[in-house]
Amino acid sequence: MKYLLFLPLIFLTACSSPGGRAPVSDVKSKSTPYVASGKSIKEGQKKYLVQTGDTLYSIAWRAGVNVNTLIKRNNLKKPYIIRSGQVLTLRNSSTKTTSNPKIASNSQGQQKESSESCLNQKCKKNNQLGVVKVKPKVYSKNVVDKKVTKKPKVTQQVIQKKTPEKVSAKVTDWQWPSEGKLIKSFASSTQGMKGISISNSRGSSVYAAASGEIVYAGSGLRGYGNLIIIKHNYDYLSAYAHNDKLLIKENEHVKIGQKIAVMGDSGTDSVRLHFDIRYRGKSVDPLRYLPKR
Repeated sequence: MKYLLFLPLIFLTACSSPGGRAPVSDVKSKSTPYVASGKSIKEGQKKYLVQTGDTLYSIAWRAGVNVNTLIKRNNLKKPYIIRSGQVLTLRNSSTKTTSNPKIASNSQGQQKESSESCLNQKCKKNNQLGVVKVKPKVYSKNVVDKKVTKKPKVTQQVIQKKTPEKVSAKVTDWQWPSEGKLIKSFASSTQGMKGISISNSRGSSVYAAASGEIVYAGSGLRGYGNLIIIKHNYDYLSAYAHNDKLLIKENEHVKIGQKIAVMGDSGTDSVRLHFDIRYRGKSVDPLRYLPKR
């Protein structure tokens, strides 16, 4: 009985980590029913319901957005803890709506009617003069100079200083993540599984393509099998999918060329490594970064 009472305390313990990492609080409660992780995120989806097992990096990866953008859009504070049942904004709505649709439609109708009914040069000129008529200014008889010079209207312009965008040093050293045959090249039109695929025998070594920190290691993302995501800097991430076995854990720092997994067929129908590079959340062609072979 003592062990049963102690178990919920483990799940209610908040996770935190230094260095701006994005942990998730793996909470199960009566108010938030358990939902299996790995739910797909549709292209252009604006909201997402956090599920048990999710992390900010896994959500950002599926949504195709930069994790730092995700943090800003949801006003998350360090240590960036999210909880199951929490709703995150993936994308901001860019469409602007008018508060009174009737006024908007009438205004558009008047503009259309005015442009269609007024075609000659004189009418166009009158329209360009403006709609609001200003009454002439009346001056007293004591004014000697008939020419009145209007002082230019001074408007206060608020200049907002733009915060300089954080830019990381470019990752210059990349190496191939595995030996084998290239069976799939980069295709930007394919949703989700972008990048390249390399085939080899089961158990072949998978290496870190560049140095960095392991920000995800698990099988919670549907379609990727046993997946590893490495954060190389503020801008670049790389992913290694369909592994048979993972040899590292989250928060570990790895060096370029370090063995991180062995090749398998988890989440797919044949033995292969799917390799993806993301720049600020967007997939880029790995062949532009990897050395020629």
